[in-house]
Amino acid sequence: MLAFFRSLFTQSRPPSSAAPSPEARSRQQFETLNRVAPLQRPADQGSAAPMAQDNASSSFVRRVPVLDRKEHIAGYTFNLQDKLQSRLQGKQDLLHKVYDDALLRSLTSLGIHSLLGHRLAFIGLSPVSLGNPLLHKLPTGNTVLLLKPRRQALSLAVLQPQLQALREAGFAYGWELSQKALDEHPELLTLAALGDYVQFHTAGLDGPKIKSLGKRLNANRLPSQERLRLIANELSTFDEFHLCFQSNFDFFQGNFVTSRENWHPPKSEINRMLALKLLNLLRSDEGLKVIADQITADPVMTFKLLRYLNSPAMSLAQPVLTIDKAILVLGRERCYRWLSLLLFDIKQAGFRERMLAEQALTRAFFLESLAGQGKLPKKPDELFILGLFSMLDLLIGHPLAQILEETRLPDPIRNALLAKPGLYHSALELAKACENDADDATAPQAQACGIDARQVLQYSIEALGKANAIMDISEQ
Repeated sequence: MLAFFRSLFTQSRPPSSAAPSPEARSRQQFETLNRVAPLQRPADQGSAAPMAQDNASSSFVRRVPVLDRKEHIAGYTFNLQDKLQSRLQGKQDLLHKVYDDALLRSLTSLGIHSLLGHRLAFIGLSPVSLGNPLLHKLPTGNTVLLLKPRRQALSLAVLQPQLQALREAGFAYGWELSQKALDEHPELLTLAALGDYVQFHTAGLDGPKIKSLGKRLNANRLPSQERLRLIANELSTFDEFHLCFQSNFDFFQGNFVTSRENWHPPKSEINRMLALKLLNLLRSDEGLKVIADQITADPVMTFKLLRYLNSPAMSLAQPVLTIDKAILVLGRERCYRWLSLLLFDIKQAGFRERMLAEQALTRAFFLESLAGQGKLPKKPDELFILGLFSMLDLLIGHPLAQILEETRLPDPIRNALLAKPGLYHSALELAKACENDADDATAPQAQACGIDARQVLQYSIEALGKANAIMDISEQ
């Protein structure tokens, strides 16, 4: 699909005598774009866009986690494919409106906010989409409209009334700041100072520049306004994160979370070596009595298993008081799943550990939901373990190959984790691509799995909700 867009936006200009009018050219681009990235029209709405017949080529929504100063996941940014959007720079407003409309339709149709709970949804939009009626289908409580300056001129006189109307409707909004955007739009700093959030693209800004921009933003701030909340984006290392933290930024994004720089294994109450041993015993069909004795010998593991089984969520008629009975109630597969989750039980987790644990859980629930869909086998437990184990090396500080030697896993899972080609590996790569807003692999991996864009978005958002619920419980 991207190759097609490349040819679409770099085609040679026709002779002037045959050149279509701007209106005809816009319409032609709109219709071509809609064929490649069709929009689904809800039954209760009209739309100028043609109806889509083929979901397989729909655009993919990307989510990126946002951390707060307490080192918790505060929310996610939602954007359409980053590389594809970058090719729209300088193109006509209509194309940006089409893509923003696709993003808004996807998010409103799936009820994303009910799954995110208290977390924020930062939705990236072009300023030309401020009049989109779909904005008013978003709940205002935890929606932040994050505006991305394009090559089109920014007019304070035009934009400010629109932004004020959205604020009166209950929305929060902010602006993205990059060096390039500041160079192209002299009005941007004034507009940004009137918002609620500002996202700094720190890759092109050094420390003194960030501090200088912060002072200028505060100088343009009205006395009646609350404090401007700052988001540091594109953080690559812990040092960059620390610098922005000390500079009083409120939120943080970047691949520094999965960086091994300054890495240390997280503390845990769980005997992980015992957990790995028990996983092997379960896979080798060892007797349940032997497994129960091993668990009983570990007080922490015994407590956690009984607490899990006797929780209201399990809805058991009678409480379980012994490990023998607990394993009988669970069965081998559910016991294996429970032990796998225990590997992510972290004591006094920091931002990195929380982030990795939630990301691993999201992958696991996402892959589990794909079981029986498209070309994937109906084996939800295997797909769940595949997602969960895919980040275990980062969490416990052992190479993945060593973990696989210590854990007897089915060959399809093992091969996928070792990056050997196959259906499970394509599914895992699809899960990874959903986490990276600069990754172009989503469409081909989804096609390899027989999954369409709407399924990817729906299952990934549902997985976020499940992972968030588990993390919320673990932090109580």
